[in-house]
Amino acid sequence: MKSGQLFWGLFLLTIGALFLLIKYDVICSDFGFVWDLWPLIFVLWGAIVIFKNSLVRPVISALFGIFLAVMLFGLFANIFSGFGFSYNFSDKDNFSESFSEEYNDSIAYADFHLNSGAGTFELGRTTTTKLLEGEAYGTLAEYDFISDVVDSSAYIEFSLHKKHFNFFDGKLRNHLDIALNENPVWDFNLDFGAAKGRFDLSPFKVKNVDLNTGASNVRLKLGDRLDSTNVDIEMGAAALRIEIPENSGCQIKGEMVLMSRSLPGFDKIGKGYYETTDFENAAKKIFIRIEGGVASLKVSRY
Repeated sequence: MKSGQLFWGLFLLTIGALFLLIKYDVICSDFGFVWDLWPLIFVLWGAIVIFKNSLVRPVISALFGIFLAVMLFGLFANIFSGFGFSYNFSDKDNFSESFSEEYNDSIAYADFHLNSGAGTFELGRTTTTKLLEGEAYGTLAEYDFISDVVDSSAYIEFSLHKKHFNFFDGKLRNHLDIALNENPVWDFNLDFGAAKGRFDLSPFKVKNVDLNTGASNVRLKLGDRLDSTNVDIEMGAAALRIEIPENSGCQIKGEMVLMSRSLPGFDKIGKGYYETTDFENAAKKIFIRIEGGVASLKVSRY
């Protein structure tokens, strides 16, 4: 097959696939990372010129077609439509179920787990006098809910249950909205794929956050109700925004390959190592460990 055929064939195939994946909420990335990858156009273009009469050229042309399609689609998404971060929790025509767990004063520690695929998740939009209240709705929003309270500890788990669905039966939706109690010390394990997520954890005593995402758009807000908070993050082609209190010191370490970083108020200590200027003397500290491929990271203070 000729190089030109591979280029245009995969270019059109990628564009069409991206529109379908966005339409059915399989991908929820804001594609902000494309702004940082544009120099690869010249790299691939140069490789095509160098390997003009080589057997490698068709492969490079195919990669160039896919890459250029992602770039152009990302530009369109960011400039015109903004497949960005938005919630519409008023449309509950496909309401699935609600969840609840009572709180008692003996519960001092709580462990929250979320295991899901594509969807829209909101955690901490409101608080509750119960241990947990929430609801899931949408054509995909069927969750296995586990709640186990033993002595002073509580374990909460949401796992996406529905595995089979009609791909062409309208838009696929998976919304999960959770309210939590402010009193226990919380650990959060958030594991999901292509998703939009808003996690406002500022009202809670947060000890650990383990965030594992795919192509997602996530906002994470942390508070200062404990002296030390640990955040471990693994993400793919994701846009991640973290908000931290102004009076808390913050340390960021990790492998951040091809990652766009906006870290105002941070000093670079070493490769992949940043600290706020007041970190050593701060009474409250946040430790962030991060690994990611192509991604966008913004950390701001409030």
